[in-house]
Amino acid sequence: MQLHWFKTAWRNIHSNRFFAFINLIGLTAGFAGAMLIFCLVYYHLSFDNFHLDGDRIYRMVSASHYEEDDYSQGVPQPVGKAFRNDYIYGEYIAMRSSLGEPQVTVGSGAAKKIFNSEAAYVEADYFRIFNYPFIRGNAAVLTAPDQAVITEKEAKRFFPGRDPVGQQIVINNGNAYTIAGVLKDIPSNTSNRQQLYLSYANYRKANPWMGGDSSWAAVSSGVQCFVKLRPGISAAAVEKVFPAFLSKYISPEGAKHASLFLQPLSDIHFNRTYDGQTEKKQLWVLATVGLFLVLMAGINFVNLATARLFYRSREAGVRKVLGSSPSQIRWQFITETAILVFTSTILSLLTAYAALPSFNQLFDTTISSAALYQPVFIGFSLALFVTVSLLVGYYPGTLLSRLKPAETIRGKLGVARTAGVPLRKVLVVSQFAIVLFMISCTLIISRQMKASMDTDIGFNKTGIVMVDVPNQDLSVIETIRQRVGMLAGVNGLSFCYSSPMSNMYNLNDFEFENATAKTGFRINEKAADTSYLHTFGLHLVAGRNMTGGDTAATCLVNETFVKRMKYTPEQILGRKMTAFGRKVVITGVVKDFHTNDFHEEIAPVCLVSNYRSYGRCAVAMDMRKAKQLLPAMEKVWKEVFPDYGWSYNFLDDNIRDMYHAEETLLKLIQIFSSLVILVGCIGLFGMVSFIAVQRKKEIGVRKVLGASVTSILWLFMKEFLQLLLMALLVAIPVAWYVMHQWLQDFAFRVTLKPGYFVMPVLITTVLVLLTISVKSVRAALSNPVHSLKNE
Repeated sequence: MQLHWFKTAWRNIHSNRFFAFINLIGLTAGFAGAMLIFCLVYYHLSFDNFHLDGDRIYRMVSASHYEEDDYSQGVPQPVGKAFRNDYIYGEYIAMRSSLGEPQVTVGSGAAKKIFNSEAAYVEADYFRIFNYPFIRGNAAVLTAPDQAVITEKEAKRFFPGRDPVGQQIVINNGNAYTIAGVLKDIPSNTSNRQQLYLSYANYRKANPWMGGDSSWAAVSSGVQCFVKLRPGISAAAVEKVFPAFLSKYISPEGAKHASLFLQPLSDIHFNRTYDGQTEKKQLWVLATVGLFLVLMAGINFVNLATARLFYRSREAGVRKVLGSSPSQIRWQFITETAILVFTSTILSLLTAYAALPSFNQLFDTTISSAALYQPVFIGFSLALFVTVSLLVGYYPGTLLSRLKPAETIRGKLGVARTAGVPLRKVLVVSQFAIVLFMISCTLIISRQMKASMDTDIGFNKTGIVMVDVPNQDLSVIETIRQRVGMLAGVNGLSFCYSSPMSNMYNLNDFEFENATAKTGFRINEKAADTSYLHTFGLHLVAGRNMTGGDTAATCLVNETFVKRMKYTPEQILGRKMTAFGRKVVITGVVKDFHTNDFHEEIAPVCLVSNYRSYGRCAVAMDMRKAKQLLPAMEKVWKEVFPDYGWSYNFLDDNIRDMYHAEETLLKLIQIFSSLVILVGCIGLFGMVSFIAVQRKKEIGVRKVLGASVTSILWLFMKEFLQLLLMALLVAIPVAWYVMHQWLQDFAFRVTLKPGYFVMPVLITTVLVLLTISVKSVRAALSNPVHSLKNE
């Protein structure tokens, strides 16, 4: 390119500072949003891509088949050992049993410190499958019992200034472990987030039944099996042997209701069926939004550029007379565009860098600022700059280069030849359609989320505190019940396995009456005391409450269970069934309540008193007294459990966490929809500003001839309203289809109605009219003398 192109481009930009500023703001907003979206999408797509031979790593997952299929990322504990002994497909096979975040005690006496750390029991081959390098020790240390491996970060937290190797820790005031190895810190872009790893031999000791080699009937989502296949072995070939494998160890009959699959490592982060964190289709939605942002900014530029061709036509004519070729005129315009795009790219990078910490906090990500220096991001930024510069600059430049010099120099080029370019109308319609689509999707997602959080879920979720119970001794439970129950402001207290709506549940087979064959479905067994109904506000529709005590032989079922058994609530009372490994009599039917989030149907439930499974205490409190109650409860807890830490959470927060992925998507859509709207309004404002300048004399003549302010405003608005109507006909059907597909993931969902799209249309119309009015009112109120004085 020649130097004078840059000089001329800069002179043109400087002489049209207002329109250059409009383009600069629009491009910067669009690019910054697109860059942040790119960082987010790339962050999720990079999960677990750093493991060697990642294409050979799989997680063995399971499914049970009754009336409905139930999928789990867990498998029976003996699977790993049996598969390793029976087949040679796996180069390495390792079991992992999650411990959640147990209490870790370091030191004793006055020097004792208590921590919580995400932990798991693992077999040594786990670190031969996954690329988590050791700083001290190696994977072999975990073959011996009572050994532990921790990350470098946890080593510094547990043992500041000391050598961690050889130190002892105590887990949940039980078994002591010796630190035998230290790992490099686990990368943030991995689905395996444990920081503390214990010998798998200790799992067998801690839970003899679940950890035993005969526990083929038990499946826990926390007990998982990972496989690294030998080179040349396909997952499909391995899955073919699973039916025979299960028939051998479970029974041919039991194998009909069970399946095993191999889930690729690359699928773990994205598969919500197996508790993945996000879905790829959500990433593609965000990528589409990023594309919309760039399109909106580019459309703004093209619209303003084509509208201003009338004022650039004489320049093009003079250049042609002086010998410039069409190619040179085209490149002159592309250079001018490239200067603005380059400036916007730099400003966008600075904006993205400044926004990244808040972005991470808002969307619960750990994207490092170093991501902006990575080759892939630099490549994306360069591609954005080059592509937008060429595409946005090429069309207006080509139009300029095709103008005839004779007409342009003599001023015979009409407005219709330039400002009325049909493509510009198509681009404006596209902008309006994108804005309408984004607003429609945002409002419908918001409606679904509001329905999920505010709809009656069949029990009380507000003002209930859930506290972990570290000791299920019956005398300790009664002590807590008496001491906490007498505190002022406590409205109810219940010991249970989990709240009515929870991700923690036990699905089990059961036997009804004296049937020898199992029923066609499984029940959600919930251990609960007799205060469960009162504390959570559950209602009986028939019968009476169950009796308490560990030897109680009564239970409650919900309405869904009754319907599945094809009884009425009154008919099922007094019937016997086997649940929790013992025979019980059904004494009451509970009104249906949601057992999981709105993605799933209500499950058949059985409530049975069993204090050995009471892992939590639910306290219903008067929230006006929460500031006094919580410290009082903490004091009781520390006196009863002096060796355990105190922690609690509110049930409504737990339920909100169940919709974390949807809430994150909603926040993303809301923020970037706002950006799309902002960029669209900036472009529309620029267009109206230009039209006001272009039609200044026409407005002056109309006012002299008696035209009202209203008629002049209508002059500006009528064309844009026609384009908005065209956009409506395009955007609303597309939005309806996309939202209809998205809502299919919810078992309980809002029904799309035509009225849901009235608000998006009104909002878009108001935004368009307000944006147009800002400039058109000023033009309508201007003194016509100033417009006509040059005539």
